[in-house]
Amino acid sequence: DEAKVREVPRWRKSSAFTPLERRVMEYAEAMSQTPPSVTDEISAVLLEELGAPALVELTARIAFMNSSSRGNIALGIHSQEFSAACGLKPLATPSAVSAA
Repeated sequence: DEAKVREVPRWRKSSAFTPLERRVMEYAEAMSQTPPSVTDEISAVLLEELGAPALVELTARIAFMNSSSRGNIALGIHSQEFSAACGLKPLATPSAVSAA
């Protein structure tokens, strides 16, 4: 759903997402911060809503994507532009990562 995808940058306020979807994005954002800022409250709510197996899978997927993205940045690996095949206009222009 293109309209929903375009709402991702506004996920906190957008009516395109269910309350559960917003909690999942909150969890993913908290996991991806340095240091991670996941609270006991969000973990408990997601555990209740998703169940233990799904929460473990969600956590593993977020952790993998976060690790993969950070590793790619560290190694200077750039996108292969697969998103161009989606036919969506970019929402933003990627910024250059400065070499330290």
